[in-house]
Amino acid sequence: MGFFKFFTNSSYYKSANLEFDNKSSNSFNENKPNISDFHGRRPWKSKVNDKELNSFLKWFVGFTDAEGNFLISLDRGYIRFRFKICMHIDNLEALNIIKSKLNIGKVTIEKDRNKCSFVVQDFIGIKDVICPIFIQFPLLTSKNLDFQDFYQAVLIKNKKNLSKVDKEKIISLKIGMNSQREIFKSISLNSQINVSPEWFIGFLEGDGTFGIKTGSSMYIQVAQKNTSIDCINAIIAFLKSLESNLLKDSKILPLNIVSTINKKTNVISLVISNVDALYYYILPLLDNFNMYTYKEIDFKLWRIALLLKIHGYYYLPEGKKLFLDVSNVLNKRYSTGSIEKENLDKKLEDIFYKYQVILLTDPPFNINDNIPHVNNARKFRLENKSDLPKTIYIYGNGKLIKGSPFNSYSKVHKALGLKSTSNTCNRYLDTKRLYKSKYIFTSYPLSSSKD
Repeated sequence: MGFFKFFTNSSYYKSANLEFDNKSSNSFNENKPNISDFHGRRPWKSKVNDKELNSFLKWFVGFTDAEGNFLISLDRGYIRFRFKICMHIDNLEALNIIKSKLNIGKVTIEKDRNKCSFVVQDFIGIKDVICPIFIQFPLLTSKNLDFQDFYQAVLIKNKKNLSKVDKEKIISLKIGMNSQREIFKSISLNSQINVSPEWFIGFLEGDGTFGIKTGSSMYIQVAQKNTSIDCINAIIAFLKSLESNLLKDSKILPLNIVSTINKKTNVISLVISNVDALYYYILPLLDNFNMYTYKEIDFKLWRIALLLKIHGYYYLPEGKKLFLDVSNVLNKRYSTGSIEKENLDKKLEDIFYKYQVILLTDPPFNINDNIPHVNNARKFRLENKSDLPKTIYIYGNGKLIKGSPFNSYSKVHKALGLKSTSNTCNRYLDTKRLYKSKYIFTSYPLSSSKD
């Protein structure tokens, strides 16, 4: 069995039974037709019930906001329309799912570029399937403006006989779309944007990251250009609303979302990095809704790391080592990456197995105490503090480095040219992991037997 299915079907993964307020998205325009007003086909109708259909379509719209494109081209005098989602080839399965659920379009593969695409380019499919989806479930980023122009051009093209003025209007719409757009405001867009959980998951799978920074700090990030500032603000409001799922008497701090902008690219990034926020606010949301792309594997790996941290296993040598194993493969698991596929599959299976073994032991932290993670960590360190002086041995290429052993972390860091406040020693001590492919940190001489 392939590892993707092996990992996805693993027994450790249990969804949280939390309900979220599933508010509908803002309407595209009060005067625009609803999807049911179209006399054209709804080819997915017989395949899924309305609840499943709505959930998938909301995910699809969020994913399109991140990865989709509406294109108009001129081909030997003919005006052609195309909807396209282009992804890394490892997401081929996700694009096939989209094609299957919508029962339209085709999936193409470009092996020389490691790319695959979902494409709809027949006009009937564009008019009767693609456009109605984005009318009933509007896009939330500035991509909605591209769709409005695209849809206006579709309505013009739908006339039986196009006049010269009609063609010029379509060309005019085309040259103001996508990268050529200069105006990012439209009176047809409502000021109030409501983000649904499904839309957020779809957007996250396209423009989001599950990350571990410097081997210990965890985070989740979504990014979008500042031309979609209304959408960014709506995402912040949606994430802040997740705080209501926590008990009123909880000592867990409110959700803190850090917003930064890259002045060179004008991309705004929203980052959540507090362990408590990730566990109590974000994880229940992620557990409760479907993912369809290869990023689901990143999420499951990231989830393991988060649970190691929140339950305190990270503060044990074996838990810290497993955490670093996850960190080393997270976001690096593409088949075209630097890690060979066979070795990658073995690493992933090894991570999963070791995680199952660790779960056989009682967790160091009791999260039922409902106290912040930093308090649990402080309590654990005090209870396990040794009266013996601290001794750290540092080996470089198998030999003790100058000054080793050291009696403090700060002296270790100074010897390695790091800041005295660095967390490097704490992260690597007794994990048998190489730091910078050279140094091993231990609390005992390597000649000693401590297995």
